Amino acid sequence: MMKDIEEIRSFRRSGKFMNIFSKFFSKHDFQTELDLPKSSPIIFAANHRSFFDVIIAWAFFSLSGVNCHCLIRADLFTKPLMGSWLRKNGCIATSRNTKEEAEIQAIEKLKAGYAVAIMPEGRLVPPADRPEGVGQGRPGISRIARATGATIVPVAITGSDLVWPLGKGFPVPRLKRPVIKVRFGAPFDLQSDDHINNANVIMQRIKSLLDSMTGPKHTS
Repeated sequence: MMKDIEEIRSFRRSGKFMNIFSKFFSKHDFQTELDLPKSSPIIFAANHRSFFDVIIAWAFFSLSGVNCHCLIRADLFTKPLMGSWLRKNGCIATSRNTKEEAEIQAIEKLKAGYAVAIMPEGRLVPPADRPEGVGQGRPGISRIARATGATIVPVAITGSDLVWPLGKGFPVPRLKRPVIKVRFGAPFDLQSDDHINNANVIMQRIKSLLDSMTGPKHTS
């Protein structure tokens, strides 16, 4: 059974705020029914096209009653207000220099019964680097999953880069708000210790989910 994170009150308050804030710039098409594993730790693995992904994921988690420890780029933790806010919400700092420490923290959280959210590409991926929809996944997510027996739940986000394009310092308001979709894929377990191949498998699952997101819109 997935436990509420210790920072649950702050996490939920932040999610409610993100939901309100995001609606100034976008419409939402969120999956409303989730089928999550109950007998194993959970890693949510999402694609990353925009800074707005974090805002929209937080809004989605809040509305869905899901909470988790999110791996966030470490340099944001050095900013006075941002850093304290991220810590208050249970986020884990990660970068090339801190990846081992971040993986250890994520493993500890999963073993304690909490969920963890990771964007396996490890960076904002520009269109040129994702010709098939996703970029290259990094092996850290596989190391974390195999060390804990965690189940991977793929998450696909589309439309966020229309709201906050790469290279812009702030979301771009538009007269016609873009629709942002969020979908969960079928949970699955990694069977191999080939971490590079596992990362590729995860990204392919996310890609397949993105490819399937062409149906009718239900916006709010």
